[in-house]
Amino acid sequence: MLYGYTASGFVVDAIRDLLKEVLSEDLVSGVLVPVKSDFGDGYFHVFTKEQEVVERSMPVAPVMCYQGARALSKLTQKGSLSKKALAVLRPCEVRAARELSKINQVDLGSFVILSFECPGVYPLKDYLNDAEGVDERFLKELESFSLSSTRQLCGMCEDFTGELADIEVKFANRKEVLFLAHSDTGRQLLEALGKCQEITEAEDMLEEIRNQRHSAREDFRKDFGAFVGSPDRLIDVLSSCINCHNCRSVCPICYCRECFFDSTALRVSPQLYIERAQRKGGLRFLPDTVLFHLGRMNHMSLSCVSCGMCEDACPMNVPVGRLFSLVSERVRAVFDYKPGYNLEEPIPVLDYKTEELEEFEVPYLESRE
Repeated sequence: MLYGYTASGFVVDAIRDLLKEVLSEDLVSGVLVPVKSDFGDGYFHVFTKEQEVVERSMPVAPVMCYQGARALSKLTQKGSLSKKALAVLRPCEVRAARELSKINQVDLGSFVILSFECPGVYPLKDYLNDAEGVDERFLKELESFSLSSTRQLCGMCEDFTGELADIEVKFANRKEVLFLAHSDTGRQLLEALGKCQEITEAEDMLEEIRNQRHSAREDFRKDFGAFVGSPDRLIDVLSSCINCHNCRSVCPICYCRECFFDSTALRVSPQLYIERAQRKGGLRFLPDTVLFHLGRMNHMSLSCVSCGMCEDACPMNVPVGRLFSLVSERVRAVFDYKPGYNLEEPIPVLDYKTEELEEFEVPYLESRE
């Protein structure tokens, strides 16, 4: 049996109304929701109890300037909140937060999470070029759940619904906005507002969208897979990287206090650089570009949620988000693992098994015979 309620009107207004009611009833310590910056250059997560801030918030924003899972991590990395907060997150942000909870970087118990059917977002560079125009276009296109010119990763995302959140907002292809509770926490919040009703059937109206995105994903696997399908091509794809490490900085999965690539391990003497240059006939600066990206892939490919933040942050337009998404998909297939879905399933690299991946290498005992 499902529980929830329906609301009329525009989805953004319906979510704002719920947030304001939750604050009015003092049911949470505050709400975490995207709000347009005072400079008009993007949307950033704001933790607030102010009704006025919620009124000008944009729960479903046209761009992603900050990964919401990182905000949850900052709030609870050193301890739990004394009272739950309500956080509005996109589906990829929810999956990232759930994944981070497995390595004690987010305390999910401190939050009631609300998510929604996500139409995708526009590339950040498009927004910076014409913020006012993109905002206007987004509000028009959101009603039909059909955004033009979204990021490629969004256009092929098949995990775009909010069923992993405590409360899911369903609005695609509907005349009304449907709020569904998917956990006891979500149900209790709606009951406290007097909004919780039994819903016998929540019709899934997204088959056409899923088919379109699945087809786009298949084309991506084939075309982009061929584009980066050899070491030489991979090096070409990464050739314009300037080692700014923006991709690492915005990634919700990268959380190390000190990154290996910023550590003393890669600080070498001038003479060693000269010797490397003599051996190779020349040495690119900054060096170790490919090593950096391979190191990141090794570090977080199992937990990548394809949020696309890394590609938006790249000043050189390296398709790093698509590259990581493709690699991550292949690595996860080896371990039959889907990040952020099952909270009881450990990340494979943290789950020791005496024998696994036998189809890829000779078992230890046989190698000793």
